[in-house]
Amino acid sequence: MSLLYAYRDGDKMAPTVEKTIAELEMGLLHLQQNIDIPEISLPVHPLVASVIKRCTDEGRKPKVADFGDKVDDSTFLNQLQNGVNRWIKEIQKVTKLDRDPSSGTALQEISFWLNLERALHRIQEKRESMEVALTLDILKHGKRFHATVSFDTDTGLKQALATVNDYNPLMKDFPINDLLAATELERIRAAVQLIFSHLRKIRTTKYPIQRCLRLVEAISRDLSVQLLKVLGTRRLMHIPFDEFEKVMTQCYDVFSTWEDEYEKLQALLRDIIKKKRDEHMKMVWRISAQHKKLQSRMEHMRKFRIQHEQLRTVIVRVLRPTTRQVNAVTEGEELEQPKQDAFALDAADANAIEEVNLAYENVKEVDCLDISKEGQDAWDAAVQRYEERIDRVEARITAHLRDQLGTAKNANEMFRIFSRFNALFVRPHIRGAIREYQTHLIQRVKDDIEALHEKFKVQYPQSNSARISKVRDLPPVSGSIIWAREVIEKKPEQFKIACMSDIRQLFPSDADPFYAGYGNKINLDYIFKGKGWENHIEGQKLKADGDSFRLKLNTQEIFDEWARNVQQRNLGVSGRIFTIEAVRSRTGRGNNLKLRVNFLPEIITLAKEVRNLKCLGFRVPLAIVNKAHQANQLYPFAISLIESVRTYEMTLEKVSVIY
Repeated sequence: MSLLYAYRDGDKMAPTVEKTIAELEMGLLHLQQNIDIPEISLPVHPLVASVIKRCTDEGRKPKVADFGDKVDDSTFLNQLQNGVNRWIKEIQKVTKLDRDPSSGTALQEISFWLNLERALHRIQEKRESMEVALTLDILKHGKRFHATVSFDTDTGLKQALATVNDYNPLMKDFPINDLLAATELERIRAAVQLIFSHLRKIRTTKYPIQRCLRLVEAISRDLSVQLLKVLGTRRLMHIPFDEFEKVMTQCYDVFSTWEDEYEKLQALLRDIIKKKRDEHMKMVWRISAQHKKLQSRMEHMRKFRIQHEQLRTVIVRVLRPTTRQVNAVTEGEELEQPKQDAFALDAADANAIEEVNLAYENVKEVDCLDISKEGQDAWDAAVQRYEERIDRVEARITAHLRDQLGTAKNANEMFRIFSRFNALFVRPHIRGAIREYQTHLIQRVKDDIEALHEKFKVQYPQSNSARISKVRDLPPVSGSIIWAREVIEKKPEQFKIACMSDIRQLFPSDADPFYAGYGNKINLDYIFKGKGWENHIEGQKLKADGDSFRLKLNTQEIFDEWARNVQQRNLGVSGRIFTIEAVRSRTGRGNNLKLRVNFLPEIITLAKEVRNLKCLGFRVPLAIVNKAHQANQLYPFAISLIESVRTYEMTLEKVSVIY
């Protein structure tokens, strides 16, 4: 039990120990990266020092008169003047000190200005000391004005103090330590955000814009170093793929935060330049961000691992098909349709995954985060060895793909086969196998489009759907729109030939890899959209056929035509309730007069059309809606009267037969 408590206490102490070590490392880093600013001394003439000491002992302030005849002694004055000239040179060692902001770290730039400020304040204290003031007064009394008047100008002390006082609001409390001490990716991201928020203080300073950009480059170098330090313990090419993806996501969050924050800072700097109205200031906004190299490497690593996982997945799915996969029957397929997915496995196929894993070992051996020239060469060589080794596996997968495509009977089967291999369409061997069957697939796509055209040659009024709609009391316009939509939804096997996700692979282009998973509904908005595939000859023909087919399915035109016809006709309820209609008699002798209700069938149909079209999502014009509303109000009474008149006529017929 005590051992268990010890382990638990150890787990609690681990973060504290890690934090303490990080703080110690930060302290050592500060000591290492402090730029040495010389500690100057202003030596005082011995006679001046002795007079000051004597006056201090006597409790009074020393004066020029305390030096007696010495103030007129040229030798003494020359010695003092030479001493002042040495002071100027000593002070200039600090006031003229500068550093190249494009080199080193951000911490060095920050520490330089903070340390320089402290050094200048110490010099200022010495400048205002009794020894220096008395020496300058003696020279002034001796008419050595050259040494006294230009002393402050020559040293540049005031200008240097003004500069550091203006720069250091930006440098003080700079949160660079949050970045340098971060041990987690989330803390690095938060530190980047905090640093850029602090950099916005540049608006209230005169810190040079170009120097600020060089500081951002230094921060980028620090970010790269810190990311390498945190990621170096993760063994990115060894950890499971899910864990690798989590790490990559966190890294991309860091990179995207940098991009967003730098864009905001750049807008601020441009605004500052604009307000200065300096026509001659030509800014170079492009910075050399060191972490971009690491970002590029990580993107390459992620792409490589994704393709590797896809290859392993396809091998399991294709080279090792299970009995369940072989015997499965997809929904909507005829039971007697033979499946072509089962293939006998040879020994080479059984070892395919092992061979891919061995090829992957070549990449695991190199330091994937080494972004130096040698590291880049080692990474490229490892990837090349991997590609060479999996060529044989790809060749066997390509053979399976060709076998299955060769036995496919229609475009739907070919698309289904493609969906199993879609993850590998970026591989040159697999892509080559697809292009071999390009002509066959295009022809089958054309055949399927033609089949749809044939279906639409039989218009809605002559279709079975029209008869069923009549039984269900659906008016003709609503019924035709529903029919067109049902064709799209219930015939995805034919309609998906026009979907870009399928057809884009038939033509050479820079399109993204083929994507599988065709739902039960195909969205018309995504038809024939891609990256130039329709510029090819065959693609142009398919696009023309597809556009023609799409126009036939344009239900908006059906609705617009119906709305125009209704508005042109004077459909309404007015006049007498009953009308007398002359109907030709069955015997052919004369006409019979019939009693009719003044409520046209078209008005009843109009009310039904408006109700159904609203449910289908169409915006019916207000004038038509008002007519339908009036018809709905009178509809129950009209139907009751129509039924009463019909009953009356049937009664008359029966009575006439009896008598």
